[in-house]
Amino acid sequence: MEEDLEKGKDHSTIVAALILIILTAVFIVVIYKQITFGKFNIPFYLIIVGTFLFTTSLEAEGKAGEWIASSGWTVNMLGLVLFYQYGTGNRESWIYIWPLIFPLGPGLGQMLYGVVKAKKYSIERGKALALMGIGIFILSLLFSMILFKLF
Repeated sequence: MEEDLEKGKDHSTIVAALILIILTAVFIVVIYKQITFGKFNIPFYLIIVGTFLFTTSLEAEGKAGEWIASSGWTVNMLGLVLFYQYGTGNRESWIYIWPLIFPLGPGLGQMLYGVVKAKKYSIERGKALALMGIGIFILSLLFSMILFKLF
């Protein structure tokens, strides 16, 4: 296992085990208590699937691990955005909120993968994607606010 960061260690097995234990506990509670989330079912399960994908990426090496981590966080961000939209009823936010799903989601996935696997290159590439996503989000938010005021 490659260690890029100064005296950084790869803690991926411990982190993956903890995440999987938490996911298992959540599913046990949901099934045992027969919890339904109503309109939040889809966002909840998207976040669970994204977290599982990210956990799976921690056991993969190289580009495959980064790709799976990016995919997992893209699904997570989609779940979080849907959670926000279902909770607030603000469906119009799709106009400006999509950059939070892509490229911010993959950027967060790569950054977290780099932190856990102690890979500086992944962290830097993830930061660039995340900053790009935040920048596009702010620009699209400002642009849509101007359009809403005009029309």
